[in-house]
Amino acid sequence: MKNIHKKLFAIGLLALFLFVGCTKDFEEMNISPNDPPEVPTAYLLTSAQKGLIAFMWDEWWAGRFGNLYSQYWTQTSYTDESRYKYRDGVNNNYWIYFYAGRDATPDGSLNGGGLMDLQRIIQLNTDEETKEKMSQYGSNANQIAVAKILKSWMYQILTDTWGYVPYEQALQGETIKQPGYTAQDVIYSDLIVKLNEAVSEIDESAKGVTGDIIYKGDMSLWKKFANSLKLRIAIRMSYANTSKAQEVITASWEGAFASNADNAHFDFEAGTPNNNPLNQNQKERTDFAVAKPLMDIMNERNDPRRLFFANYPVNDSGTFIGFPYGMAQDEATPLSNNDFCMPGDCVYAPTAPGMLMNYSEVCFIMAEAAERFGIGGSAQTWYENGIRANMEMWNSFLELSNLNAFYRLDNPDPRPTPVAIHDTTITKYLEEPMVAWGSADALELIGTQKYLALYPQGLQAWFEYTRTGYPNTLLLPGETVEEYNYTFSPLIAIDHIPYRMEYPSEEQTLNGTSYQAAVAAQGADNMSTKLWWDKK
Repeated sequence: MKNIHKKLFAIGLLALFLFVGCTKDFEEMNISPNDPPEVPTAYLLTSAQKGLIAFMWDEWWAGRFGNLYSQYWTQTSYTDESRYKYRDGVNNNYWIYFYAGRDATPDGSLNGGGLMDLQRIIQLNTDEETKEKMSQYGSNANQIAVAKILKSWMYQILTDTWGYVPYEQALQGETIKQPGYTAQDVIYSDLIVKLNEAVSEIDESAKGVTGDIIYKGDMSLWKKFANSLKLRIAIRMSYANTSKAQEVITASWEGAFASNADNAHFDFEAGTPNNNPLNQNQKERTDFAVAKPLMDIMNERNDPRRLFFANYPVNDSGTFIGFPYGMAQDEATPLSNNDFCMPGDCVYAPTAPGMLMNYSEVCFIMAEAAERFGIGGSAQTWYENGIRANMEMWNSFLELSNLNAFYRLDNPDPRPTPVAIHDTTITKYLEEPMVAWGSADALELIGTQKYLALYPQGLQAWFEYTRTGYPNTLLLPGETVEEYNYTFSPLIAIDHIPYRMEYPSEEQTLNGTSYQAAVAAQGADNMSTKLWWDKK
């Protein structure tokens, strides 16, 4: 995090040009790159949103981590990550990116962001010397609330990835160079506090925030997002602290997302460098195929989302065939990509959105809350609404501009176009034997459909699988896939899907005392140490 204050101006300025254009008063701002308090908070907000979401949605963190560990995707060659041998340099880099952000790269493909930008927004809107000037970018209270909400979203992902992480002492710059780690249960409790504060601070009658790509300054939607995040936090912790989870859900669900119009999405643009990072990656490499475990689940249920999630294999225009998950490199490389499903055009489109949270997830959270705790009405209604909402969301992606016109390295034109999922198709799907509601296996139904609805948010699907064990058909280490005559053999000693990621190695050298204390409290720094909420 060193020198981050010196970098903020360059990052924020680039982000503003990329996304929100010049303001009419730009020449009058007299901004000095060596005077961080003068950095407009609109720049910082754009920088934080673009940076955090672009890193979260790129070929490394989404492609080679989240979408692999959830078994949404697998690697078609160079298969180490799908066998749980991650690249330590990547682990180190993304820890830094999420906390501190990153300088603009020469081609502008990844830039800015980080929790530090959000922390600066809070500071600049709190400090008596700067808050009046910063109020031109939205009321001070609204800016602080938005920063708290985004910090909470990011911190939950960090702690669900690693467990104990720097939190209470983080983002202090030169003041605390070696921040201590905070226990996950403490982080969870404080995230709820921060989100409650944000909801209370939001003033819908005051000026909304500027530089906001996600909700364009609509504070009513930020309030719904905050309440929805509380639901995500509560259900995640519900086996570890049931009473608190029930309390939070009861207090929050009526203020959460109520339709797909509320979804928290970051809209990428059609051209480089502002296109979806996965779109950019697939122009150059064919690393990923849709994994057999996901495709099998969808095929068994005749799922109409298949052509949104995946393209037909080039050599088979009518069947969805998933690539075998976690093969050794010498087993995977001889297989032709043309024989298997690649990620769908709606996922790889330049303008495919970066998803922070969707209404369908709220529905499945409430289905579980209704089934387990009797909160919020009918579990069946929430469950069916979640399926319907997710299919309707994918329908809306049919309207992505030039959907079938962008270049793809892995599939030649013409490519199949997804067909809108009509109400009659959704009704028929809800009657499928493996989909139809049944109270005897309600939690399995909810968990499996939630897994499908989270696609392609691989990290969230991995977290939920770890918490619930659903879907219970994912491939486990040591299992043999007879169809392809191979055994899933990770490159580390493990007999389960990982429970967490190991800490970056640089933490051991740069922040060794704090690292050692965290390991002593949490457990061994390996993928078999369970997180605090993993109690089922």
